[in-house]
Amino acid sequence: MAKQTINIGTVANDGTGDALRDAFDKVNDNTTELYNVGGWGFYVDGETTTPTQVITTTTQKLSIDGAGATSESGYLPYEIRGISELWDTANDKITPIGLGDSYDVRLDLEITAKTGSPNVIDLVLDIGATPDGTGGAGSILIVNRIISTGKTAPYKVSVGFPIFSLGTFVSNGGSFWLSTDAGTVTIGSRGIFIKRDTSGQIW
Repeated sequence: MAKQTINIGTVANDGTGDALRDAFDKVNDNTTELYNVGGWGFYVDGETTTPTQVITTTTQKLSIDGAGATSESGYLPYEIRGISELWDTANDKITPIGLGDSYDVRLDLEITAKTGSPNVIDLVLDIGATPDGTGGAGSILIVNRIISTGKTAPYKVSVGFPIFSLGTFVSNGGSFWLSTDAGTVTIGSRGIFIKRDTSGQIW
């Protein structure tokens, strides 16, 4: 919905502005639009089809099927609630709602084992048309985070960051890709929290 501006007339009490009821109808509509923008989804892997992911020096896509018992999508932004999701569980990618949206994202990963002395996990968000997390011809990398693997497994890590969506992100969605600097890291439970903060189209 486009912003509805109340007609206040040319001068005070000249009778040319909106009637009182019409003016407050616009206020209600504008307020509803603002309140319905925000919302969030939390998607946790069920760890049944793919109980763990073993991350190696070869970049691979993070899988979160949303089948975990603590997954929650009842508080999504109003315009997609019950219709769509912020995370595509079939294709493992973020699905922005519209142009100009801003989001807060948090990834939760449980590191259960390591081999070969890895020091870090390299995490990227790829919004390319044919993503592979490498920055090659089909990739567009918009987020890069380095996760230390220095602690003794098992342990949990969370990585958070803000993102925004323009045309390419809206068209392609965005998938997460992981690789190690050496050896392997086994990831058990994994989840993603996505919160839509603003919609660029309402301002």
